[in-house]
Amino acid sequence: MKILFSTRYKRDYKKFVKKHPDIEPFVKQTLRLLQSNPQDFRLVLKKINCKRDKFRYSIRVLNTQYRILLTLIDDIYELKYLLDHDEYDRINKDC
Repeated sequence: MKILFSTRYKRDYKKFVKKHPDIEPFVKQTLRLLQSNPQDFRLVLKKINCKRDKFRYSIRVLNTQYRILLTLIDDIYELKYLLDHDEYDRINKDC
């Protein structure tokens, strides 16, 4: 399994860590869990029906209200966005 980070995800991560420094350990813990066991129930891996991206999924950042949108193809996880639930709904609405 391989995890890739998009530039958008990196930007979102920096923004969230600057705004909410307490979220950083939860994001790191979530990524470690994704690396070790992607099928863990705590991640709440959810398939998203999207016309533009047939392989779009989301996972929950542990113990927070934030989600990570990702593209899952074969065994490669490309992290696209780190966002809160309002942005999550907005992005997936017009998908």
